[in-house]
Amino acid sequence: MTERSERRGWHALGYLLLALLAYVPVLRSDPGKVAADTKQYLYLDPARLLERAWSMWDPNIGLGTVTHQNIGYLFPMGPFYWAFDALRIPDWVAQRLWLGSIIFAAGLGVLYLMRTLGRRGPGLVVAVLVFMLTPYLLDYSARISVILLPWAGLPWLLAFVVRGLRDRGNETGAGRIGAWRFPALFAIVVQVIGGVNATALIFAGLAPVLWIPFAVWVTCEVTGRQAWRFVWRTGLLTTLASLWWISGLWAQGSHGLDILAFTETIRTVSRTSLAPEVLRGLGYWFFYGQDKLGAWTESSVGYTQWSWLIVVSYSIPTLALLSAAFVRWRYRAYFVALVVVGVAISVGTYPYDAPSPAGALFTSFAKSSSAGLALRSSGRATPLVVLGLAALLAAGVDALHRRLAGTSRNWIAVAAAGLLVGLAIVNFPALWQGTFYGENLERDSAIPQYWKDAIGAADARPHDTRILEVPGSDFASYTWGNTVDPITPGLTDRPYVARELIPWGSPASADLMNAFDRQMQEGVLDSDGIAPFARLVSAGDVLVRNDLQTDRYNLVRSRSLWRLFDPPPEGLGEPKTFGDAPSGAAGRIDEAALGAPANEAAAPSVGLFPVEGAPSIIRSASPDRPVILSGDGEGIVDAGSIGLLPGSDRAVLYSASFAGNPTALRQQIDRDATLVVTDSNRKRARRWSTVRDNTGYTETATERPLVEDLGDARLDVFPDAGIDASTT
Repeated sequence: MTERSERRGWHALGYLLLALLAYVPVLRSDPGKVAADTKQYLYLDPARLLERAWSMWDPNIGLGTVTHQNIGYLFPMGPFYWAFDALRIPDWVAQRLWLGSIIFAAGLGVLYLMRTLGRRGPGLVVAVLVFMLTPYLLDYSARISVILLPWAGLPWLLAFVVRGLRDRGNETGAGRIGAWRFPALFAIVVQVIGGVNATALIFAGLAPVLWIPFAVWVTCEVTGRQAWRFVWRTGLLTTLASLWWISGLWAQGSHGLDILAFTETIRTVSRTSLAPEVLRGLGYWFFYGQDKLGAWTESSVGYTQWSWLIVVSYSIPTLALLSAAFVRWRYRAYFVALVVVGVAISVGTYPYDAPSPAGALFTSFAKSSSAGLALRSSGRATPLVVLGLAALLAAGVDALHRRLAGTSRNWIAVAAAGLLVGLAIVNFPALWQGTFYGENLERDSAIPQYWKDAIGAADARPHDTRILEVPGSDFASYTWGNTVDPITPGLTDRPYVARELIPWGSPASADLMNAFDRQMQEGVLDSDGIAPFARLVSAGDVLVRNDLQTDRYNLVRSRSLWRLFDPPPEGLGEPKTFGDAPSGAAGRIDEAALGAPANEAAAPSVGLFPVEGAPSIIRSASPDRPVILSGDGEGIVDAGSIGLLPGSDRAVLYSASFAGNPTALRQQIDRDATLVVTDSNRKRARRWSTVRDNTGYTETATERPLVEDLGDARLDVFPDAGIDASTT
């Protein structure tokens, strides 16, 4: 065997070990269970998801909405799951292979980068494992693994920039095809990793951007002209390759609801982003959260409660910083800068009430624009820190190896490398504990048959009306498992609507759905108003789901909910029921449960009620004799319960929508209008952390908050109306 063949054999063995480390522990993590990772529809019917993802309009969310990030599933995640589904490979296996492939790609990327930078010693192995087994991976592996793509692509992007700047074809101008090789590779990686979350991509992109001035002015590897040639080629190809998902971001940002305003606040995100936590690959606010069922991320417990693991997790960045202080390396300054920049960005606005000057600027930027708010998840810059520390550790190990090579003390260098490899493995208990996913986010591979039957029955009904699913839920957690996304829209092509935690659609439609569901959740909904409301939103069927984990999110209990529908209120037909009474859905035993009627029949898991006289979604209404309602969605729901909502042939208009045009309002009144005055559209605070108990008291007309409340995100249904259009 030649020396070259032997080297190839060792390389092949190394790749094999890398693959085993990436795939085997993940496959051993809760086999047979499907986790609620990223999008449930990838596991229910990926072909249906791909059919819809190209369109920025989605009739299945919020009475119709401009989608948020769905176009990103066109590649690579959607085709990945579609291929495994076509091959009849179980969903849980496909899910594990997806995560394993991300980890494997990250490891290969560091291997490629280190070789690009001239690393050939034992430090190369250390760098690969430290980056590949970072706790940062656990922040997103269970819920939104797609955000890990920029982490996995980061070393590849940096390596392509390094090689592209050095490429001789770059020296001679644009005439050589070879000069386009690395710009093309860079563009391909960007369009693969950037389709769903631009924030993580932007932060990852800082590493290759920082390398360009470093190569020009510090190491002087290239001239400014060479760098410019590479930059414009890379920018051009990257823009063209990613235009498909960039256009989606533009459409949603220009025409969709500002979703970011109703999700986590800057204060919430910054609460845990301490510099020491960032250095050990953590700091993401959600990682530390917990509720009545336990930790949101089950693997977080060890990093916050096990003393030995805390010590190990801090020892890795400590050793890396010592290496940076004492080991000379041509690229040391760059990776130190990468760590500094990554920590500065990841820390962001912490502490929120007394930030650094840089943090104050970041806060101001985040508050002043949607683009700034999109970057509030500054912890997604942590991969910069992880990569910088991994490279510095590699430099330290290799320096020790070179110093002791050929001496009797060479075993010290080998032992040092082994120690760091051991620390990287010990610092990642998910390898042997199988906690890449959490039990609180899993379900069996098969959806219960009664749900398939119920959705099949709803899907067989006319598609010119929609399915109204009740009750709303923070996230879809059923008694048989947690899916986060409601399963119904993933298994039917019929338009669908349900109240979810975050508002979708337009402000008016989101407000209307919230009003209806709030009254249902809080037990004040008049059952006589269900059918009029369903007809108003063109719901041909009401699907009642009684198998939700009601105690988990403090939802209306299944028996209380079923009383609204048993017997069917006027306007609803006799139901079809599916499944027996769900186990565990009755809720806790308290005064409400003890006050229930004696010997009350248990509710079925699912009930499907036809709506009599439901009009088509696409319809026209006469401008004559409109109903003009002073108020908002709450007033609409109340008006429906007392018979004041007209049939589908007459329009229902909000008076406040004419606030900027009183002449048009008078014209509507002159058409023999019916005026309905309500005390809704109140001036009050609103939060979005739950589906109920999320509005404040009615404020005075001139009242202002005494302190800043970032959680107060009021849904501006009538942006052109003044305070005189509100109830105060």
